[in-house]
Amino acid sequence: MRDRSLFGALLLLAAVVPLTSCSTDPGLTSITLTPNGYSALLGPCGTQQVVANFTAMGSYTRPGHATVTKDITDSVTWYSYDTQLVTMSPTGVMSVVTCANPGSTFQASTIISASAQGFHGLISQTATVSLVEPPVTPAVVSLSIVKTSGTIGSAQYVAVGKTADGTLVPVANHVTWTTDNPQAVRMSGTGFARAIAAGHATVTATYANPDGTTATGSAEFGSLTTN
Repeated sequence: MRDRSLFGALLLLAAVVPLTSCSTDPGLTSITLTPNGYSALLGPCGTQQVVANFTAMGSYTRPGHATVTKDITDSVTWYSYDTQLVTMSPTGVMSVVTCANPGSTFQASTIISASAQGFHGLISQTATVSLVEPPVTPAVVSLSIVKTSGTIGSAQYVAVGKTADGTLVPVANHVTWTTDNPQAVRMSGTGFARAIAAGHATVTATYANPDGTTATGSAEFGSLTTN
């Protein structure tokens, strides 16, 4: 009789343990930042200095289940290691605090980070930000926006600048990307557009010339559907 009771208890334990492990809430195990590094040209003093929108993707795991990845940009804690150079908003928007002085050769770098409570404690990920003075070049008067790749719900755009004499200027890493419908599409600092809700949006790139003038270009993202 005792052996039968022991056997029954073991069967009950075997049935309960899988249910317990499956009911465990998934825990954050890692954070990935996009972009994972950024090089920004300093703009003229007195101009808008928002240069990048960082995205934080969290990986969540629990016993016996596949890893789940989701956007946690708005729920992580953003931090700048040097707030005299750059600042971070609660939603991952990086702004440059310092500005360009004509004729100088300023160059600096700092680190930004995103952190959140994870499965085994605080999880954090960092990215390096480099700041340099813009080279002395003819002013960019217009931008062309080129779609280089895309899938349903996302697209990669590149901005190409043009001077008054028609010379093309590579400005892809030195423009600010915005959208007129942030509730429907999120733009990264590298020109990657991703749908987060149904809607329609126009994406715009803005380049700040050293003399304080700006050049812009826009593209229609089209009818959006979420991934």
